[in-house]
Formats: sequence, C-alpha cells, structure tokens
Amino acid sequence: MSRIGILYKIEEMIHNKTPEEKYEERQKQSRPVMDALFEWLHTMEDSVDRSSLIGDAILYTLNQEVYLRRYLEDGHLSIDNNSAERALKNFAVGRRNWLFAKSVRGADASALVYSITETALLNNLKPYAYLTYILDELRKMGAFPKEEELKKLLPWSEYLPEYCRTKLKK
Repeated sequence: MSRIGILYKIEEMIHNKTPEEKYEERQKQSRPVMDALFEWLHTMEDSVDRSSLIGDAILYTLNQEVYLRRYLEDGHLSIDNNSAERALKNFAVGRRNWLFAKSVRGADASALVYSITETALLNNLKPYAYLTYILDELRKMGAFPKEEELKKLLPWSEYLPEYCRTKLKK
C-alpha cells in the first residue's frame, strides 16, 4: 500500500504540470515505483493461497497490470478513474427516478442527454447552450451529415462558438 501511496503523492506534486511534463516526471519518478510494486506482486504470487482474499487481490492486480501502467505512457491520463466515477455518481443516484421513464426509448433518451450534459460540463461548456447549438446544427446538416461536420460538434472541438464555453476561473 505504501508504494501506491507514493504514486498518488507523485501525482499530487505534478498535478499542475503540462501533459508533457507529467509524462517526463512519471518516467523518472513513478515508473520505478510501479516496477518495484509489480516485481513484489510477482514474487508474492506463488507464496500466497490464491483462494484467499490477499491471493485474489494479487492475482487481480497482476491481471490488470497493462491497464494500471497505461497512465505512465500519456500525461493526459489520470492515475485512476475517480473523475469519471464522480461524473457518473449523479446518474447512478438518479437511476431510481428513471424507472418511471415509461418506456425503454424514454430511458435511453434520458441517458443520452445526461451523458452529453456531463461531457459538456467536463469540457467547460454550458450544457444548455451546447445542446441548443448542436441540435440546431444537426438540423441544418440534414439526414446524412458528413463525419467532418459531426466532429466539429464534439464537446472538445475548437470550432464551437464562444457562447457555449464557460469562463475558466484563474
């Protein structure tokens, strides 16, 4: 557990750095810690009862090694998926209310709008302005829009109008 704590401490220290700087720091600081962690897990693998809770945890972690190391390769990635889980928390809480959507299509539509809204928020957009804009643009594009046109509507697109964006706090 102390090695995992060290990895999170490194992330805390490099939080405000650029993705390129994060990548470099992770190579210097985090990779050796991660290597030591998995080396230890591999040595423990044969000395613990696989049916025990600790054996199960070690085996699970070893099976996830590729995915757990992925953040080391890209400074844009987070060490964990906590931000995604936080974004979905309201959805999970609201799920109980959506039992009354009256139809599967209604529930699907609610989930779709919720997903678009949360993605807009994560990309510093005003959800109502963004939804209004993309629905209007989709109407103008007709039944068979081109992929290039659709890409311009994505929440991270640089082509979105300024009125859809929130002002970032300094």
